Amino acid sequence: MKDFKNKIMVVTGAGSGIGAAIAREACLHGMKLVLNDIDNEGVKKTVEEIKNMGGTAISQTADISIKENVQALYDLTMDTYGRVDMLVNNAGVAVSGPIWELPFQDIDWITEVNLLSHAYGMRIFIPKMIEQGTEAAVINVASTAGIMISPNGVMYHASKAADVSLAESTYLGLKSRGIKNIQVHVLCPAFVQTGIHESDKHRPERYSSMSDSYYQGQEYLSGLIRGTRQVTTGIPIDSVGMIVFTAVEDNKFYIFTHPESIIPAGQRLSKMVNGKNPD
Repeated sequence: MKDFKNKIMVVTGAGSGIGAAIAREACLHGMKLVLNDIDNEGVKKTVEEIKNMGGTAISQTADISIKENVQALYDLTMDTYGRVDMLVNNAGVAVSGPIWELPFQDIDWITEVNLLSHAYGMRIFIPKMIEQGTEAAVINVASTAGIMISPNGVMYHASKAADVSLAESTYLGLKSRGIKNIQVHVLCPAFVQTGIHESDKHRPERYSSMSDSYYQGQEYLSGLIRGTRQVTTGIPIDSVGMIVFTAVEDNKFYIFTHPESIIPAGQRLSKMVNGKNPD
């Protein structure tokens, strides 16, 4: 896809960070935007930024991990524009910790936002893209965490790895069925200056209780400190939108903010094929 003028982009998690950065870049390319976030103030701010840039944007404030809200986002898009040309499944959250200590609510929350919301988006929007028959694209925002492992953030790694596989398998599924008008991409950012380390601010009500002793323990508190340090010392977010659009123009499936991310991915695969244990 190289022509973006007046095409329709839907972005989840667009209230800040990578979602907002991609939305701004889309505006510069002449696209019209439908933006979602659970954070009403954040998504309204992004809409205002787009309008101040001379662009067009509408928003939905909703928890996108609930499939009925994904359907409502689709309905809003169709009612407003009658078509969809690009879907960016960006919504994501993170809580650090080992699986044997992590509260059950965080296992559910991370899986629902990082994986299921992306699957719901693809399930609901792709049929319309197929029906249109015009150039379209889907971008799943996963993470370098999806192609490597570490001792921390087990559910973040697991959900992001699943999201990478979801995008890869969808790419092959479309190709094997002769559906050629839809590009699929997976963005695997490393440390970028976003608000992912402040995920707790955006917990839905059903996962908002912090009464579990885990949240007062060293594992959780260390994870907050580590996450804050990693994110705040990451690369500025300004270049991410340009990186994404360049990859879409070149129809490049894997998109990296840090080219060196392929090194740990290669090391991990090497261990697999050589029968070595993770380290």
